[in-house]
Amino acid sequence: GAATWLATGLTIEESQITLSRDVKRLGKHPTDTQLLRVARFQDKLHTHITSFLEMASTYLGVEVDVEVDDPDYYSDLDNDLDPDLDIHDTSIFQPELTVLPLPSNIGEVRCKELGLTNLMKEETTLREGQANDALHAIRVHLGDKAVIFRNTVWSAKSQASSTRVWTRVRSVETAVNLKASIYSKCWSQLAKLPDHDLLKKYLPLKKEDLKASSAVADPNARGQRDTTLPWFWSLDVQGDTSGNDWMAEFYRVNWLRTKALHDHWNEEVILVKHEMQWSINFFNHRAKQWLSHMDSATSAGLTGHTCYAARQSHIYQQLAAHAEDSFQKIIGLPEVSVGTFHGTG
Repeated sequence: GAATWLATGLTIEESQITLSRDVKRLGKHPTDTQLLRVARFQDKLHTHITSFLEMASTYLGVEVDVEVDDPDYYSDLDNDLDPDLDIHDTSIFQPELTVLPLPSNIGEVRCKELGLTNLMKEETTLREGQANDALHAIRVHLGDKAVIFRNTVWSAKSQASSTRVWTRVRSVETAVNLKASIYSKCWSQLAKLPDHDLLKKYLPLKKEDLKASSAVADPNARGQRDTTLPWFWSLDVQGDTSGNDWMAEFYRVNWLRTKALHDHWNEEVILVKHEMQWSINFFNHRAKQWLSHMDSATSAGLTGHTCYAARQSHIYQQLAAHAEDSFQKIIGLPEVSVGTFHGTG
């Protein structure tokens, strides 16, 4: 049905992103083997696109020519690609640049004219699943990267073993960047679809979000007390820990760190409230001290000393009153909910 056809389109779109990255990675002087591999991938992708386009009229009702004016249509978060690298023209056709006639590419206005409202809703649902899959893969790969650093990078004793380890690290980074590109594409397409609020849940990915957490690699490293995970780690995506013990440990370590941070700031709130009262008590104490000095000066007939002591006592009384008023305003503000922590089992 229509859902299967749309899902096929999303799969082709992911293949296009993968192929586009492979073409960029060829460099200025690719080998014959590299060119042959890309050519085969292009031919296979071209076959899938042709089959997809043949079925398009069945679900769209008419043949639709899609033109995209967005210059960032195929942009992604490539950390491992040289932006100044020349893209080698491996063939006269480039199926990775073909724009598929999906509702998000056709446009809201045109879709409504063609009566494709339900098709837009189905694509929105599929895009949500695609975003979840991409974020799940990103989280698993980042967890694997942290474990590689913990178990192998820091323990590598020779240049040969270090080279092999860093090859694994770069392989994981490539996988992370690919999934980030797919997610970014999915996010941009969701932005074109109407009648949903998914962009409040799914935020744009930034390069700094793709750094592996050192919580597992070195839980006791200095400077990590206030470090928090990027936003997508808090999404409720099922399956992250299934069949992956390291992901369970990754979540456990970060949960403990976050709980410790939560408890720390709860203690800070308690201490600050006490410090507020201590400040008021100090001002009142100093006001009473100067009143005592004033009484002593009055008994001794020292008029100047009496006036000075009275002035100092008044100043501290004003400070106490101002502090109490200011603190009451702050304490009266609604507290920000930081959530309730539950054990991970």
